[in-house]
Amino acid sequence: MYATLAVVAGLLGLAMMLLNTYTKSILIFAWNCFLKPISKNSDARDQQAALESFYQGQASIYDITRSKLLQGRETMLQLSASHISFPQPVWVDIGGGTGWNIERMDEYKKISEFKAIYLIDLSPSLCKIARERFAAKKWSNVHVVCADATSFSLPENIKAADLITMSYSLSMIPMFYAVIDRLEKILSNNGIVAVVDFYAQSTATLCGRTNLGGELLRHVNWFSRTFWRLWFEFDRVYLDSSRRDYLEYQFGTIKSVNSRNNLLGRIPYYIWLGCLKRRDSELARKINALATESPYLLPVNGSPEMHVIDSEEDLTVRSKGYEAAVINLQRNFPLPSFFYQSEIWRIFYDERHPKYNQFAGQYIYAFTWEDPREDDKILKFKPTDTVLAITSAGDNILAYASMPNPPHRIHCVDLNPCQNHLLELKLAAFLALDYADIWKLFGEGRHPDFANLLVSKLAPKLSSHALQYWMRNKSTFTSKKGLYDTGSTRWAIRIAKWVFWLAGCTEDVKKLCKATSITEQKMIWTERIRPAMINPWVASIILRNPLFLWKALGVPQHQAEMISSSSGDFLTYITDTLDPLIERSLIAEDNYFYLLCIQGFYTSNNCPSYLKKDSYTRLAKPGALDGIRIHTDEIVDVVARIRKHTVTIAIVMDHMDWFDQDGVEATKEIRSLNHALKVGGRVLFRSASKHPWYTSVYEAEGFKCKAAQVREKNKSIDRTNMYASTWVATKIRDLDENLSVDQLVL
Repeated sequence: MYATLAVVAGLLGLAMMLLNTYTKSILIFAWNCFLKPISKNSDARDQQAALESFYQGQASIYDITRSKLLQGRETMLQLSASHISFPQPVWVDIGGGTGWNIERMDEYKKISEFKAIYLIDLSPSLCKIARERFAAKKWSNVHVVCADATSFSLPENIKAADLITMSYSLSMIPMFYAVIDRLEKILSNNGIVAVVDFYAQSTATLCGRTNLGGELLRHVNWFSRTFWRLWFEFDRVYLDSSRRDYLEYQFGTIKSVNSRNNLLGRIPYYIWLGCLKRRDSELARKINALATESPYLLPVNGSPEMHVIDSEEDLTVRSKGYEAAVINLQRNFPLPSFFYQSEIWRIFYDERHPKYNQFAGQYIYAFTWEDPREDDKILKFKPTDTVLAITSAGDNILAYASMPNPPHRIHCVDLNPCQNHLLELKLAAFLALDYADIWKLFGEGRHPDFANLLVSKLAPKLSSHALQYWMRNKSTFTSKKGLYDTGSTRWAIRIAKWVFWLAGCTEDVKKLCKATSITEQKMIWTERIRPAMINPWVASIILRNPLFLWKALGVPQHQAEMISSSSGDFLTYITDTLDPLIERSLIAEDNYFYLLCIQGFYTSNNCPSYLKKDSYTRLAKPGALDGIRIHTDEIVDVVARIRKHTVTIAIVMDHMDWFDQDGVEATKEIRSLNHALKVGGRVLFRSASKHPWYTSVYEAEGFKCKAAQVREKNKSIDRTNMYASTWVATKIRDLDENLSVDQLVL
């Protein structure tokens, strides 16, 4: 056997004399990784000897041969750089090898900005390459230490490390428990641990059951787990799940991203950022107070410091996040990842709950249909208001928040996690980006540099769950069609364009967006577009299809039944919706809803109010978005955990049209709203019916209902005119005070 290996080695040596540098490097890599491991030298039991045996022959070509295999390193470094906010940090790179990480970090955060950097590695050959690299750069603050990570100590003049990184090294360390424990001891109170490595886990592992950082793509199927474990063990790389599990047990998770190396057989790898799991002993109480409106912790005279107001009721109002935190603390687990985020918007939710599966990992609405200008006319928002509103795409949430005198608190509620990921991205953008970038993202719906912005600027402001989602869906903003060709409702827009193409009026639709007078707009509509769009053929094939109504228009069965009973036919309903809009105002100047549907992007003079420059100035101010809370749950569950009598306005859109007319679900929700609203508080809702059946339920549960707008023939009630009526239900009395919150909602 050894004679055969010697012959192979000789032939390879002869061949390399005739080959170019890159090919030589690949052959050296293949020898050291695939052939040499089965030789007698690979049986060395000393870890340093084993590493040196593996790396000595390939140290000089290590970097050139790892670019395709070790993916995610740049992303890990960018995330690390974007999350370090304090000056002169100390960085320790465990298993830093040739120093590639440190040299690349200089592109994201200048090496001169670090107080000191320590590269720790056990391979003398790799350390030699690193020293040569840093000497050429003349970096005096970078130190190479050839030592075991379990025994490394910081110099006496360095108290702690502010950043600790491990790039594909955790999977190669035999005594990984000791190393992870060691990291905890040398990490500063506000420091960050960042890891990128291979993994092979299922959702049945320890941390997969405790909701520590998100589970998108975390599960690796049995075949892949088995294959990659066996494959990598030949090179002393171990993909057992206990390594990542223990890391996530010992530290709190700030960010966690699971991915696949599509260039090399979809090898699973993860990028993870963590911190000390007990870095803030009061964290759970603070988050609970912010989520529930409890006065347990309140700002003192606008100061960020907190003071305690104790009351018996405060002890009964607990958010789901607080309950999850208590369970984790009892088990000595870290808190759920939501508790370690820099921003306080996103409220804890358990993504493993089956009710979230119905959305198949995508949002329905990429933009919001309801007209916020009419909301303000009807409700007249005040700075003292606490608003509860359905998130949708978040456009109206930001419209309320960007008012000159916005409500002091806005609770955003949506059962679809992806709708809330979209809102969270918009909030992060206003804190991290300039106006030009925001306009590209949400005005034009496209940004060629979105992937870089996401990691380098937006990530610190996002929850781990939202970051995972957008890391997987980066093409949303980089594809040709962009943001506004995503979501389930994109199919309605695509089908409409297909109908226009078949009718030969595509150019007429474009002209409609450029019409400069109502007369011109009406002529284009009446003579060219209306005959193509509103006809029995379209109605029979498309508009009467329940699958199209739900998947493309977001109209569920119960709402479709309300439309049929009030208008007689969906085609009539669409006719009554669109005809009056043509004479209301110019689509090119004052109807950004339909302008977007037609051309796929907004214009600077015709866009949602939050995209205006003056709105950017208000929203980008420090603290401007601190009053927003994002709840990923049903309205009933959210309001049941909000302290009673704290909400003044609830905006539930057309949500109640979706309920069965047996009234059970409607009664639950209306009772819970009564519990949360102050007397005199108002609920604004829209309906596809001029006389929605559930107004009588509101009346029976302590509200007085009044129609604010009712659609009449040839008249529109707002710029979308999508609903037959808009109503306001005003709370006039409390329900039985002897009922508990559970009785109110059950």
